[in-house]
Amino acid sequence: MSEPDTPAERGRTGRPRAAGGQSDRPPREELVAVASRLFAEQGVGATTMSQIARGAGLRQSSVYYYFKDKEAILEQIASSANAVILSHLARVESDGGLAAVRLYRFIVLDVCQLCAFPFDINEIYRLSALQDQRFATFWAERDLIISGVERLIDEGVQSGEFAVADTRLAALVVTSTDEGTQNWYRPLAGHHSASHDHFTSQQIATFVADLTLGGLLADRGMLAGVRQAAAATGAD
Repeated sequence: MSEPDTPAERGRTGRPRAAGGQSDRPPREELVAVASRLFAEQGVGATTMSQIARGAGLRQSSVYYYFKDKEAILEQIASSANAVILSHLARVESDGGLAAVRLYRFIVLDVCQLCAFPFDINEIYRLSALQDQRFATFWAERDLIISGVERLIDEGVQSGEFAVADTRLAALVVTSTDEGTQNWYRPLAGHHSASHDHFTSQQIATFVADLTLGGLLADRGMLAGVRQAAAATGAD
């Protein structure tokens, strides 16, 4: 693969854009930012590499120096988002206190992160069904998230906080519920509908956490205290 066409395109700052403007981001980051916007606006399938190149102010040949194809850009976006979720999960797992409070905190961040995703996560599922090896890292990271949620639920069962027979199934349902918010919440132009314009991602995340913990807690009367404790330790 040839290198970028010009020294400016290879530079890390101040790269001229095709329209004559400037971007302080390195070309690779600019490509990811442009692709994220296009994926959100028109979907992965309808987005072309030439559109991404034009949006980033690069020749199309230069784009291929940084990314093999648009699926490679999608992989990087998904991996970056997963890194945030995995970092938060590791933090709440290691914190002391009730497992219920830590799970509540995780759900709030997870839902907020998913609501902010610049693409429909279902597109990864569809693409990975056709190109399983391309998205192996995404699936490995997702399994780490599910396993971490399962550990929190198991800890809650052992302490008597949760009443659930199958912790793995519970973890799958929790993560799937979080992901399900993406099916109807799209924060960018062209995706809103009157049915949910008045809900913020934080409101949705808190509601999902309430609903989920309410179903897991052995004593649902604990929910208000769990919510309050989670907010005090960073859920909001």
